Amino acid sequence: MRLESLLEEKRIVVCCGSGGVGKTTIAAALAIRAAASGRRTLVLTIDPARRLANALGVSVLGNEVRKIPPRKFAAAGIPLKGELHAMMLDTKRTFDDIVERFAPSEDIRDAILGNAIYQQLSDTLAGSREYMAMEKLYELHAEGGYDLIVLDTPPTKHALDFLDAPDRIMDFLGGGVVRLMVKPYLLAGRVGFKVFRRGASGVFSILEKVTGMEFLKDLSDFILSFEGLYDGFRQRARRVKALLGQEGTGFVLVTAPERLVLEEAIFFYEQLVAHKMRVDAVIVNKVHLAAGHRFRDSASRRRAQESEAALSPERIGRLAGRMAEALGDPAFRSTAEKLLRNLVQHQVLAGMDARNIEVLRGPLGDGVGFVEVPLLPIDVHDFEGLQLLNDHLFQAQAA
Repeated sequence: MRLESLLEEKRIVVCCGSGGVGKTTIAAALAIRAAASGRRTLVLTIDPARRLANALGVSVLGNEVRKIPPRKFAAAGIPLKGELHAMMLDTKRTFDDIVERFAPSEDIRDAILGNAIYQQLSDTLAGSREYMAMEKLYELHAEGGYDLIVLDTPPTKHALDFLDAPDRIMDFLGGGVVRLMVKPYLLAGRVGFKVFRRGASGVFSILEKVTGMEFLKDLSDFILSFEGLYDGFRQRARRVKALLGQEGTGFVLVTAPERLVLEEAIFFYEQLVAHKMRVDAVIVNKVHLAAGHRFRDSASRRRAQESEAALSPERIGRLAGRMAEALGDPAFRSTAEKLLRNLVQHQVLAGMDARNIEVLRGPLGDGVGFVEVPLLPIDVHDFEGLQLLNDHLFQAQAA
């Protein structure tokens, strides 16, 4: 699968991988490319650092979709045939919207939204960001207003963290452990807390002192109110997972050339395949590329790397002297030596990256696109930087 085909054929592209590998930047660059080629594109991010908003030149992104002005493309010299929209996920706002949608009555809706436990859990419960990302993705896809949605997933070491987030949250909220903890208080919620407190045993009195009666009351109220929403949430979670497995959804795994990060990427890839998700492309970002990286066959590239990396201090001195002599400037010798030592160091890093990346290629299945993006000399924080990134993303695969 070539990246061009991915952006032309898919309805959803999910950028996933560990934190710190440039996932958000890659997602923004792909969205810009798709919009420039003529598709009505939305990029949805959950990045708490809000780097995407800065890169797109939009000061504030929120839970509402915003159209990126065409002048941003024009200023960067990017021809625009389609449209680009962006959105920053607000986890709590999305959770509130789902509660309002599935609550069987206004009283229950208000009881949940006003509950102190819910107000904490809806924003801080482990997996809530991943769950709400899937929910928002499903909602936007169902509305059908975009040719392509590019999703920037939360940083995680395991694909299961966002694939199984809906099930894990539902198991927690409706699971036996929580209900066992507050079972007496659930009963009290039905018969009245004053009646219950008069007949409570010493054990429950101690529990009340440790956790606070108000906390247990809020928790039991939340569980009682939430009972009518479980079925709706579970059905929605199944639909979201089915959407991720459809032909129109593709996964782009983003990683970096460090050995530990690549091992996480291999595990991530295997998890996605085990869940029958389509990994269409792997992008290795921030790679030190050797001077011979444009050679077509790996053997020629390896010989070029080895010859340049073999520069000894003595040879560097001789070469620097020849360079200074050729230029007729003896003072240039010192600068030449620094440049050559820098080349040696870069080639050593390039060799390490190349060896690490070969480990990643082995487990990948047939048809998975593979792109190496060099470590850029600039921080990508604007349209021009994203366009430079796209030059490498798409030209590298073409080469």
